[in-house]
Amino acid sequence: MTEYALPIIDMSQPEGLPQRLDLACRTHGFFYVVGHGVPAELRAAAFEMSKRFFALSDEAKNQWHIEKSGIHRGFDPIGWQKLDPTMPGDIKESFYMGVDRGPEDPLVKAHVPNQGANQWPDEELVPGFKATMQAYEAALNDLGHRLLSVIAQGLKLPADYFEAFLKDPTPILRLLHYPEQPPSNKLEPGQIGCGAHTDWGSVTLLAQDDAGGLQVRAKDGTWFDAPPVPNAFVVNLGDMMQRWTNDAYVSNFHRVFNPKGRERYSIAYFFDMDYFSEVKALPGCFDEANPPRYAPTTAGQHIIEMYERTRTGY
Repeated sequence: MTEYALPIIDMSQPEGLPQRLDLACRTHGFFYVVGHGVPAELRAAAFEMSKRFFALSDEAKNQWHIEKSGIHRGFDPIGWQKLDPTMPGDIKESFYMGVDRGPEDPLVKAHVPNQGANQWPDEELVPGFKATMQAYEAALNDLGHRLLSVIAQGLKLPADYFEAFLKDPTPILRLLHYPEQPPSNKLEPGQIGCGAHTDWGSVTLLAQDDAGGLQVRAKDGTWFDAPPVPNAFVVNLGDMMQRWTNDAYVSNFHRVFNPKGRERYSIAYFFDMDYFSEVKALPGCFDEANPPRYAPTTAGQHIIEMYERTRTGY
């Protein structure tokens, strides 16, 4: 039987669920969730759309290059991002989608950064892409709300506490493709699929295929594998949640190695708050003996600053 270093938490078993989640958030900031209610067929369809898109030629994919968006949506090629700024560009390509906002949307009219329309691949090239991804995003959005409700209860806050920050959230759905491990003479020193990094927002929900390659850093600095668990999502906390909880919860480093002899696909859903949400120490996470460790900030500005630091293309 496979042993997993991260806990597997069944969301369909409510008794003790907030306490189990709370312990996981304080220990590694990473855990698996099963019993989450996202249909397996929808998840499989999202992976199929991802594979069809990345199978297109570079010339075709570059029609939707992220530089053409102006709001960080669309395709970014291999090496375009380096999540570990001390290392060469990551050996992965990806496709970003967010809330698809038209010109009359209040955030667009207010010129809020990174708010607007997605770039969608042509229906003729990837039939069903837009409809599938919008359905998948809706399912993950629902799961994100439910997950934050349980996290709130683990922090001894009202179950709906985070809903005040989720009136018009700004999540990002990112398709990721890692080609098989290139020969060593084709790599720069230290170059891997995805450099060591923390995520930046509240929570990330990651669906991964069966290729493996994801690793998480333990408190002693060693790395351990987070292998695929059938029908599970890997959930990890971002820097915003660590900041919100005044370091009670952990935003942990993780990285990805390209598999040997095969490709790897994953889909990350960054469930981020309203752009102007104020992030400061939560009730119960500070007192006179443990005062707030961070100055207040806003969710949107923090994400933009972190994103810009990782782009090799700018």
